[in-house]
Amino acid sequence: MSKPSLINKRRQALQGIQAAGYFGIPELKNPRYLACFKDGRRAHLKAALAGADLEAIPLYSHHATRQSLYEQGWRSVGELDRLRARARLTPPQQKETHHA
Repeated sequence: MSKPSLINKRRQALQGIQAAGYFGIPELKNPRYLACFKDGRRAHLKAALAGADLEAIPLYSHHATRQSLYEQGWRSVGELDRLRARARLTPPQQKETHHA
C-alpha cells in the first residue's frame, strides 16, 4: 500500500469512530455501515429540498443492518440540518451600502 492510501484509511477510521461517538451508534466504526448512515442523511436532505414526504423512508437495502443504519441516518437529520442545506443552495444576498 502506498502512503496516501494508508493516510486515507486512517482518516476514514477516525471519521467512523467520531461519528459512532457523536451519534451513539457503535456500528458506525465499520466504514460500510458508516456509508449507509451517510447515504440516509444525504437522501433525507435531498428529499427535503425536493419537497418530498419525509415520513416515508425509502428502501435502501434488504440487508437488515444496512437498512436500519440508513433509517437511523435518515432520522438523524434535524431542522437545523435542513436549513443549512437550503442555505447552501441559495445565493448570498448583496449587502446594501449605506453612505453617510
